[in-house]
Amino acid sequence: MGILSIDLLITLQILPVFFSNCLFLALYDSVILLKHVVLLLSRSKSTRGEWRRMLTSEGLRCVWKSFLLDAYKQVKLGEDAPNSSVVRVSSPEGGPNSGNSVREKTVDGVQCHLLDFASAERPLVVNFGSAT
Repeated sequence: MGILSIDLLITLQILPVFFSNCLFLALYDSVILLKHVVLLLSRSKSTRGEWRRMLTSEGLRCVWKSFLLDAYKQVKLGEDAPNSSVVRVSSPEGGPNSGNSVREKTVDGVQCHLLDFASAERPLVVNFGSAT
């Protein structure tokens, strides 16, 4: 019952902003449609372009999902960082004798947590690569 009430509360918080975005998209579509009609009536040659609507069911679904993702995100400003699970891979510049006790204890491919690599002496820099 608690999860349902949290979902309902989040939905009620998102609805006003979602509807204001829908109103903006409808206003934008009406302005573009009016411009398209004026160009058609003036028989201008620049009206050959296709008019693509912004207020579609697919667009509204994307807007709703983005609001939900934002509402359910784990990272909040000023709060503790999440300790996500990661898999350790070998590093070419640092070996087992580099002085880092975490590297000495872990084996490649073993699941560990992100904050296991944090140290008070240096900032934690995470590189997710560019293979996406």
